[in-house]
Amino acid sequence: KYIPYSSIGIVLAGGGPSGAGLNQLFSPFGNFMDANNSLYVADSGNHRVLKYLPGSLNGTIVAGNGTAGASLYQLYLPRSVIVDNNGVVKWTTNYAAGGVCIMGCTGTTGTAANQMRGPRDLKFDRHGNIYVTDQSNQRIQKYMIQLPTSPCPSTKISVNCDTSNDTQINTVYLEIEDATTGQIIPSTMHGVIFETNINRGDDGGLYAELIYNRAFQEKSRSLDGWSIYGEGSISLSTDQPVSKALPTHVKFLFNSNSTVPSGLINAGFYGIKIQVQIYSSSFFYKPLVGAFIPNNKLSIGFRDLTGRITYGMSIVDVSSALVDNWTKFSNSIIVHDAAPTSNNIFFIEFPQGSSGEFEFNLISCFPPTYKNRMNGARIDIANTFAELKPGFIRLPGGNDLEGHSISERFIWNNTIGSLEYRPGRKGTWTGYNTQGFGLIELLTFAEDIGAIPILAVYAGYSLDQKSVPKDELQPYIDEVIDEIEFLTAPANKNRMGALRASIGRQEPFNIKYVEIGNEDWLGLGLITYSYRWPAYYNALSKRYPNITFIATTTTYIRSPPATDDHHYRGPLYFIENFRHYEKLSRLGPKVLIGEFSVDNNDDLEIKNSSQFGRLQYPSIKSAVAESVYRIGFERNSDIVIGGCYAPVLQNINNTQWTPNFILFNASLVIKSTSYLAQQMFGEHVGNIVLNSTAYKNNNKKKQQNVHKGEEGDGKLDKLYFIATKDTKNNTLIIKFANVDSKDILVNTQIKKSSISSDGIVYTLSAGSGVDPSTIQNTLSNPNAASIITSSIFVINGTCSITVPSWSVVVVTIPL
Repeated sequence: KYIPYSSIGIVLAGGGPSGAGLNQLFSPFGNFMDANNSLYVADSGNHRVLKYLPGSLNGTIVAGNGTAGASLYQLYLPRSVIVDNNGVVKWTTNYAAGGVCIMGCTGTTGTAANQMRGPRDLKFDRHGNIYVTDQSNQRIQKYMIQLPTSPCPSTKISVNCDTSNDTQINTVYLEIEDATTGQIIPSTMHGVIFETNINRGDDGGLYAELIYNRAFQEKSRSLDGWSIYGEGSISLSTDQPVSKALPTHVKFLFNSNSTVPSGLINAGFYGIKIQVQIYSSSFFYKPLVGAFIPNNKLSIGFRDLTGRITYGMSIVDVSSALVDNWTKFSNSIIVHDAAPTSNNIFFIEFPQGSSGEFEFNLISCFPPTYKNRMNGARIDIANTFAELKPGFIRLPGGNDLEGHSISERFIWNNTIGSLEYRPGRKGTWTGYNTQGFGLIELLTFAEDIGAIPILAVYAGYSLDQKSVPKDELQPYIDEVIDEIEFLTAPANKNRMGALRASIGRQEPFNIKYVEIGNEDWLGLGLITYSYRWPAYYNALSKRYPNITFIATTTTYIRSPPATDDHHYRGPLYFIENFRHYEKLSRLGPKVLIGEFSVDNNDDLEIKNSSQFGRLQYPSIKSAVAESVYRIGFERNSDIVIGGCYAPVLQNINNTQWTPNFILFNASLVIKSTSYLAQQMFGEHVGNIVLNSTAYKNNNKKKQQNVHKGEEGDGKLDKLYFIATKDTKNNTLIIKFANVDSKDILVNTQIKKSSISSDGIVYTLSAGSGVDPSTIQNTLSNPNAASIITSSIFVINGTCSITVPSWSVVVVTIPL
C-alpha cells in the first residue's frame, strides 16, 4: 500500500521469503479489498486464495486447499480472487466439496458462452453481476448470478458469510482515552547490558580488533593463534618487554639466510572478514643484534587460508628501528577485492634473504570502526545495539566486574590509556580479557548509541565468594571515587579530570546511575553486603548527591534508592508475573530489571545444559512471554527505571551461556526473536501512559482496565496490552502480546476522537498453526522470524487490529 504523497510502500501481505505459510505468498496475482478493509489475494503458486483481516499479516485460506487440481475444493494457479479451471468459483464454505462452479463449468476451454480460455480478472457491479476478462478469447463476459448466503463454518472466513460464531478468532473491544498528561515513562525504559568477556562479547566481538592473542597473553602466555610459513621458528620471550603491562612477546629466528619469503600468520577470532576498505595495522618491532632484512622492508596484509590469494598488502619500512629497542610501526592496508568467506589470515612477511632474530608484540589490525572511533567498535555489531534505540546501557556489567578473585576484578585504571599499558586480566568466562575496549571506550560507545550509562562498580566481593573485610574496604571505596571523578570531573578541577583529558577526552561524561556490585544476593555475598553496601553508599551518596545509587539486593540493608532484579526463567514465569511490579510499594526503592530472559521452555527449572531444557536460542514463544513482562513493567514506569535482556552477545564459536540476544561470527550478525521484540518496544516507547479499557464483548461487560498501574491487570484472557503516547510527535502507541493459540481481533476506539489517519502495524509472530517454541533465528536460518510492517486505517477514531496467535504487535497511529 502506498500512502498518498509517499514513495515508500507498506506491506499488507507477504513481504518475506516466498513460501506456503499463512504469512507467506508465492507468485501472487490479483487482489481485492472489501468494504471492511479485508484484503483477498490470489496466491497463485500455492493454488489458494487468502483473506487478510485489517492489520494482520497472517492470512486465512478462503478458497483452495493448497494443491493444484480441477475439483471443487481445489484451484489451479488462480489469477484473480476467484478464478480457476477456466471457470469462476464462488467458495461457499458450507459445501463439504469446497466450491460451487457458477460460470465456465464445462471443465474444458472453448469459445462458447459457457466456456472460457485463460480467465485473468473479474469485477463485480453493485447488482452482483460479475465481469470476467476472458483473455485468450479476447473478450469480457458478463454473468448475472445469485450469490449463496450461508453461514461460515468454524474453519473458514468469507466475505459473504456470517463469522459471528467463528472459533479461529476471538474479538475484544478496546477503548483508549487520549490525553496530554499522564504517568511518565522514563527514557531509560528499554535498555541493554554489555557484559564484558562472556561469549567473547568484547574481544572477538564488539571490540573491532581482528588479531587474536595480539600480545601473547592467552592461556597464561602462549603462541595460541599464531603460526609461521616459509622458514624460521618462533618462541616466546620476556627479555626487555614493551612494557610491564605486556611482559611477553614473540621472537622470530632465522638460523641462516632465508631462501623463501617467510612470516607470521594469525587467523583472527575464528576467521577474518575481508571487505573492500582500508584497514589500520600496527605492531611493536625490535631487531636484535645481527638481524638483517633486505631493504629493511616487511610486508603485512591478508590472504586466504591457502596463502595463494592476497586480498590486500602494505609495505612497512622498518629502517628507523634501533637495534635492541622497541619501535611502533603503523600502516594502512588497502583491500581492493573482498574475500568470499571469512577463512582468511593476517600476515607479517619477511622477504627472501632475511636472517637473524626479530621480536614483535601488540600486533594489531582494525577495520573501519563505528563512528570512526580509534580503538573502537565493530560496525555491524554496534549497529545492532544502536537499532534498539536503547534508553540505557549497563556496563561493564555482570560477573566479569567481580572477577574470579579480588585481584582479578575489574580495575578501571588498568583499562585506560595506550594499549601497551593495559595489562588485561584472566577472563571471567573465557580466555584472556585484553580490556582493549576499556572504560573510556565503553562510555564513549554509550554516547554513540544514545544510551544513558548505568555504571557498575566493584563492591568488594568476587566469584570465589571472598569479600574484602570491613576494616579493609576504604581503599576499594577510594578506587570507585577516583573512577567517578575520572569520568565526571572537569578537566581543570582535579588530577582525575586532568588524567582523563590527558588521554584524549576533554569533556566529562554524564553519569546518572551507579550500581554498587553485581548479584550480591548470591552465595556468601549476601551476608557481607550488609556492611559493604552502607560503606560504599554513605561515602558515595554524600559526594555525589545527583547520582542514583542502585543496590543489587535489599536483604539485610536499609531501603536503597533503587535495586536491581535479575530473572532467568521459563515463559510461564514471565506471563504469570505480568503484575509483579504493580504490587510493589511506591514507598520502596525504584527497580532496575538489569537482566532477564526466557532461558527454558518450562520443561524443568534452569539448568546449564540443553539436555535439561536449556534453550540454545530465543524463540517466538520466548519473545512473546518476555514482551508480556515488558508491558507489565512499562505500565509501572512510576517505579521501574527500565529493563534489559541478558546476556546480549554470543560469538557462535565461543559460547558459555545460552540463549542470547545477538548471535554473530566473523562475518555476520543474527538478531534473535527476543531482539526483534525489544526493537519494536525500543523504537516505539512513548513518554506517558494512557488510560485504556478492554471488554470481552461490545456491551462492555467484564472489563479490564489499565490506569497508571493502579487498576486492573492490563490483560484480557490471554491478550496483554498497553497504550502510551509520544507527546512530542503526537502519536498513539499500542503494544500487544498474545499468548493464545488463536488470533484476536481488537476493535479499538480512541475516545472523544474523530481522527482519520493511517497507522502502522509492526508484527512479530510464529504464524497460524505453528508451534511458537520452534521458530528461532539461527545460523542456519537467520530470518526464520522477522518484523512485518503493514498499515491500519483509522476512521473517526476507530480501527480494527488483528493480533495473531503467539505474537507481539506494536501499532502507531498519528493523532
